[in-house]
Amino acid sequence: MSLPPVDPAVTAAAVAALPARLKGRLDAAVEQASAWPTDTTGTTVTVHPDDKTTVTLTIPVLTEADAVCSCLLFPRCLHRAAVLSAAPILTDEPEPSTNAGPEPSANAGLKLSTDAGLESAVDGGLESPIARAGTGADPDLTADSQPGADGESKPSADAEPLPPAVFEPEPEPEPGSEPGLAPGPRSSAGLKRESGSEPGLAPGPRSSAGLKRESGSEPGPRSSAGLKRESGSEPGLAPGPRSNPGLAPGPRLNPGLKPELEPVAAGAGAGKQRGSDAEPARKSDAQPDPGAAATAIVPGQAGPVPAAATGHPQVSAAQRQAAHHLWSAAAEMLAGGVPGGGAVMQASLLRAAHQARSTGLHTAAAATVRVVEHLRAARREDPAFRRAELADDLRELLGTCHRLATGDGRAVGVARRDYQPVGDLRLFGLFAEPVRAATGHAGAVTYLADSQGRVWVVSDVKPAEPSVALTATRASVDLGEVRLSHHNLSRAGLRAINAHASAAGRLSHGRARQAVSAPGAGWFEEPLDALWRVPLAYQVDRWLTAAALPAQERPAAHDLAYVNGVIIGTDRRGMLIKVIGAGTAAEGAEGRGTAIAVEAPHEDPALPYVGNLRLLATQAQGHPVRIIGRFTGPARIDALAVAAAWLPPSYGGHADLGAQRLTRADVPGPTPCDPPPPPRPAPPLHLVRHQLERVVATGRAALLSGAEQDARRLAAAHLTTAAAVVEALAAAGVRRTRDVFGRLDPHDSEHLAQAWLTAAVYERAASAESTRVAWS
Repeated sequence: MSLPPVDPAVTAAAVAALPARLKGRLDAAVEQASAWPTDTTGTTVTVHPDDKTTVTLTIPVLTEADAVCSCLLFPRCLHRAAVLSAAPILTDEPEPSTNAGPEPSANAGLKLSTDAGLESAVDGGLESPIARAGTGADPDLTADSQPGADGESKPSADAEPLPPAVFEPEPEPEPGSEPGLAPGPRSSAGLKRESGSEPGLAPGPRSSAGLKRESGSEPGPRSSAGLKRESGSEPGLAPGPRSNPGLAPGPRLNPGLKPELEPVAAGAGAGKQRGSDAEPARKSDAQPDPGAAATAIVPGQAGPVPAAATGHPQVSAAQRQAAHHLWSAAAEMLAGGVPGGGAVMQASLLRAAHQARSTGLHTAAAATVRVVEHLRAARREDPAFRRAELADDLRELLGTCHRLATGDGRAVGVARRDYQPVGDLRLFGLFAEPVRAATGHAGAVTYLADSQGRVWVVSDVKPAEPSVALTATRASVDLGEVRLSHHNLSRAGLRAINAHASAAGRLSHGRARQAVSAPGAGWFEEPLDALWRVPLAYQVDRWLTAAALPAQERPAAHDLAYVNGVIIGTDRRGMLIKVIGAGTAAEGAEGRGTAIAVEAPHEDPALPYVGNLRLLATQAQGHPVRIIGRFTGPARIDALAVAAAWLPPSYGGHADLGAQRLTRADVPGPTPCDPPPPPRPAPPLHLVRHQLERVVATGRAALLSGAEQDARRLAAAHLTTAAAVVEALAAAGVRRTRDVFGRLDPHDSEHLAQAWLTAAVYERAASAESTRVAWS
């Protein structure tokens, strides 16, 4: 079934309109909707749930009027909600006014990027366009835009700007209001305590915002009984959870957790401050609320200081409220895990994401959409689903909300960025890589480098059959007057006049651009040879620094590895090579070096990665090679291309391992060499990761057993901080408190989310430091 993309707000509204009896049947209906026949006519898609019912969708679905059902229950019908929940998510951001056109992104605009200052902080390069099993196409490389009439790439016509966000100043506390009550989500707007009301009333959910309690009313659950509306309060104000006195609005932090977020990350020995802490200030699309007293946590200060003192944008009251709703929705999802992440929970997340996007929280909104997409893949048992990716995106979402709650304006992010003029470029081809993604995208990507060593990319990735990747590198490049294939361009070069590119290094292509082909350079010639002279420790540091940033903020090619080594054999990890330093591969195998494992980025037998690496490991043993790969872990890379002095000239200087198939006649044959060294022992940080992924998979029920045993093993390995965060996570998982009426406290989910985020931040920092040591 092919359905058009749907705006998250439309799906959330359709699910919210369902009666309670139909919400319980929604998950089963979504599974059935995948088999319902569809007809596409022009700009409309018609779905036939049965012989008498039709659901008509307008491409794209931007408003509730674009999704209509013919049944009598419309708009509160199950058919419409099921179809919208099964449709892909429309993630277009408001399109800024540009001269060169906005930077395209995967899934019609999901890709977010940061200011250009990030590129100077981390060496240029590109994110992986090869989707490992379970990963999607590189957002920055997916062709969601098609060439326009002039041949230049244009943004998708589906993108429709959202209305400008409107912010309201925080209301001043009224006389007689409760002292110490911090402004929170809209639950306290227009409320004040009447004389004679119970001061010890237990906080509960507000069901009547803008109302006040009559004197003499009895304490009990918050309802409209005994309440009257105050003049000036907003009549349509949605109810929200009540903030506790003395707590700033935002995620509820658990004061009983000893390992705090920042101390834990520092205690992991990360050695470096988080990469985003060194970014230059960026401006949010949303205007800050002048009435909001935004603060930020500054290292070395005793407490919060005004955000203006840090040089970063403020977080408005509306953005704090949106972040709080995102935190609450994500915490509820974490408590239930994938089994509880049905269509109703997904709609709750999408509603919060829409509110966040409308207030300018682009980073949090994008992370939320990715979490929902992972939940949908898991519930339909998609082979592409990876639990680790869901855990990573959930950590990013909760971490962003936490930063926003503390007033960190750097966590806001930006929606989309333009192609900017980068001047005249003289580029030299590095290698070409086929793209075959689980999201249904296929194509090819060519990497090029300039004389300063910065990596640029020319991509041709779009929705296509997987078989397209087999021949995509032989397709012609659409860039000015260049008439070369991706395969030939990776061995030649080009000259671009007044080139335009994204901050990530993606070149704007099309016939309107002025570019011609030019002679290239080999890997052992200048300026490309300089890439392999960079010490491996610096390359690892560049990768880990960028990997600590949110996915949409990572600079391009941050994970490319340039390695000189000698093939020394194989083991269960893959082909082994011994790194022989930052010089050329012709130095030989006499020097000492680190043994690293070289794996295939894609195990599909239709692509030649596995066969090429197997041939090299057995028939080129003892010979020096020069490799371009992608960092994947401690002393481990995925091989993308290889060059050597013994490679036949017919390969043009190097072999693209995913596009060319080596033969026995191309390799020199094995020679004797020293046996491979045993792998280095690593700290058992996988136990922390295991507990994190268990909670994501099954919710708090996973912590009923097993966590205490892992905490003891971590303590025995002298990882006391790791043991502490696992114990705190286990305690938060079994914590179930009740209010005075015996009802379960919904804030327990927020305590679990706080403990889970603490453990996730520690695990990320500790694993990065362990990886850095393994590469030393």
